Amino acid sequence: MAISATKAAHSLRVTEKVPAAVALAFLRGDPRENVFLISRIQRGGMTDTRHPSHGRFLGAYDEDQSLRGLLFIGNTGTLVLSVDEPWVAAEFVEPILEAGYLFGIVVSEFNAGREFLSKYKKKSGRKPVLDRKQTYYTIDSSTIAKKGIKEIDMEQASLDSIDELTDLACAMVAEDLKLEDAAIDRRHYRLRMTEKVVEGRAYLCRDAEGRPVFKADMAVSGAEGGLLEGVYTPKDLRREGIATRALWTLCRDLLGREELPFIALHVDERNKAARRAYEKVGFQEVGAYRLTLMPPLV
Repeated sequence: MAISATKAAHSLRVTEKVPAAVALAFLRGDPRENVFLISRIQRGGMTDTRHPSHGRFLGAYDEDQSLRGLLFIGNTGTLVLSVDEPWVAAEFVEPILEAGYLFGIVVSEFNAGREFLSKYKKKSGRKPVLDRKQTYYTIDSSTIAKKGIKEIDMEQASLDSIDELTDLACAMVAEDLKLEDAAIDRRHYRLRMTEKVVEGRAYLCRDAEGRPVFKADMAVSGAEGGLLEGVYTPKDLRREGIATRALWTLCRDLLGREELPFIALHVDERNKAARRAYEKVGFQEVGAYRLTLMPPLV
């Protein structure tokens, strides 16, 4: 269903007709926080291609025809918000409900997410099954640790590693989102890992016996910056410094490529061990985000 231009309580007009140049100018005001959305536009434009990594964009304009916010709904159910003020996020709720757009995960700046979800819950009756604060970090060549961390062997994952990567990805999701193994669609994660391996965005470390001891994936990697995700060390191998060494080695190598100006990531605020590892490597906190998981639609 195509969305119609809609005026909401604050007199913002929400529409899918957003020129790419206007959207990029808005997002580049905070490029480190908007690296994911910038990459979606640069890779696929503003038209929904139906590719799994793409989706549709909605823009909110004020009476002066200034863009105040963007909302992206990916074809795999991820909703990402970028707004200049938190209240703008709520302006998207009625238009997306009217159009019947569905999503399962919301990622946004913390206060903007609160505004969006508060109104969405009232209007739709859907309530999150997980809603938590994420610490948002970035690292670049000027902040990465210059000494004190030992390099570790890092490999760019190959197709031979798909099953190992899938096992690690499923274990990570089960632990992070507190899900039973039966609730995880292994086929979905295998497809995701296959795509990342083919595009050269998945990385592994192994021990002397060849067992994977660390994995990480790049959701975005290019001239617009990098977005790191899927960072995982098996439970029985933690507190050995593997993650710190692996993250430092990976970030050092990636930032050494001239086309990658910075790397961003976000992590559960309560995961103190992971945060210590990131900060030791040189990641610096730049803001608070919100990660929200919605119940499956039946």
